[in-house]
Amino acid sequence: MRRLFSALASLVLPLFLFFFTSFAQTGGTGIPPNESRTLGKPVPDAVLVDSRGKEFHLYDLKGKPVILSPIYTHCTSACPIITENLKDTVKLFGKPGKDFYILSITFDPKDSVQDLKRFQEKHKLGEGWKVVLVKDKSQLFKLLDAIDFRFATLPNREFVHPNLIVFLDKNLIIRKYLYGVTFDKLEFANALRIAKGEIALPEKFRGHLFLVGMLGFVGTVVFTVIRISRLRYRKREGAVRLKG
Repeated sequence: MRRLFSALASLVLPLFLFFFTSFAQTGGTGIPPNESRTLGKPVPDAVLVDSRGKEFHLYDLKGKPVILSPIYTHCTSACPIITENLKDTVKLFGKPGKDFYILSITFDPKDSVQDLKRFQEKHKLGEGWKVVLVKDKSQLFKLLDAIDFRFATLPNREFVHPNLIVFLDKNLIIRKYLYGVTFDKLEFANALRIAKGEIALPEKFRGHLFLVGMLGFVGTVVFTVIRISRLRYRKREGAVRLKG
């Protein structure tokens, strides 16, 4: 019996640590996306319905960056906090609908247009900020799969889900994720630059940073060696002159 317990503990503990670490790093719950599978990939052209009942295609928004915020409308914990913090943060970087689009997109297939309208009014989101549902359930899960957004359904239509927003470029290609329920302004600015194609220096040249650092180190070493050699040469010359 003890051996069986030990064997189970050896299996369960690593899994627990894995999930705990993953959740802690994202600042939320649920399994975070596998970015290696999604970054640089386009999202599908789903048919969306906004809080006014108006249908449109996601690809109708091509031409400007799009920020996707997966939520469900009757959430009483993370989703309202994400929405309010996102609302405060975007004020510093432009106007939704003019400089970029924001979609609060419900992943609850049971949400209705009335639910969207209540959510939009409760959080006082402007016209440029759309609260939407995906018209077709199969399209919803294709879109969620494209951003690798996975959630678990609990009783009473509650969900366990990762807390994040996704930045798409003007061609609806996934460029960046930000995690948590609040957003660092510098990280947000960097993510928006990436979505606009204005790649920030650390992102654009990350692969070359080691080489640049090594060149700087080697240059410093060479300069130091030359300088020490010159000083020694001058001392030797001075010693020879004194002897002469």
